[in-house]
Amino acid sequence: MTSHASDPHPGTSGGRIPGGPGWYMDALTLLPVIEDVQEFRDAHEHDRALPVLERLWGGRPEEAEPFALALAAAEPTIRHRALIADVRRDLGRIAWAVAEYGRLIDLSRGTAREAVLWQHLGKVHFVGQDYPQAARAFATALDLRLRDNTAEELVASSRLALQRTKLLLSAPARQRNRGVTRPCC
Repeated sequence: MTSHASDPHPGTSGGRIPGGPGWYMDALTLLPVIEDVQEFRDAHEHDRALPVLERLWGGRPEEAEPFALALAAAEPTIRHRALIADVRRDLGRIAWAVAEYGRLIDLSRGTAREAVLWQHLGKVHFVGQDYPQAARAFATALDLRLRDNTAEELVASSRLALQRTKLLLSAPARQRNRGVTRPCC
């Protein structure tokens, strides 16, 4: 795995949250970043969502959208619908993504997937710079993950996201957006 935490303190320059083979989570934006395309492809070679993930996590949501729509049309699973919401989040369609995650959370109440969806809803709010709502969503994801004895790396991810969001909430307004890059397009 090439992903290592170079900075364990979210909110500092260059921070990385360990992800998986070929990718990491940017501690400033809380979004995944592919750093080794071949390693990422090898790890996801049997994942039908690979074309979406590669483009979305590679910073090309406009290219990812048609793949996400086609995948969800063929298999309208919660995961595939969530991918469309992530794509639209990165395209700046925050209200649409928030509404879709609300529907997906309702569909998955009481399941293991619910915590993941709350975490992703937090990211939508975070990207949209609605830090109070992001903090609430990350706190809910963390509570669910702790309740369900989820893998420690997922608990840590929720803790770091909540910590990063609280840091921004406590910063003066003029400093909140420093170092945070919103997805373009």
